[in-house]
Amino acid sequence: MELGTKIKAIKSVDRENLSVELVYTDKFKGTVSLKHIFAPPRGIAIEVIKGNFFEKCFVENGALAWANGLELCPDAIRLWIREQKEKKTA
Repeated sequence: MELGTKIKAIKSVDRENLSVELVYTDKFKGTVSLKHIFAPPRGIAIEVIKGNFFEKCFVENGALAWANGLELCPDAIRLWIREQKEKKTA
């Protein structure tokens, strides 16, 4: 896996399943479930859910971000996408 690539765009957001479909600058695409971060109780991350802000995520400097200052590393998200794909095929 190439590290240091950035998220280019958000294709879709599924608030109910806490997942986001992303496109990276190197054309890598995938959907990631973020339940492991946002499922209660999770500190600052839970504030995104309480305030109904999950679907208001945006890309900031190549990272997935929310208005409360929470940012998720694009490399970590990419790894989660790959792991979740592997679990589905196993």
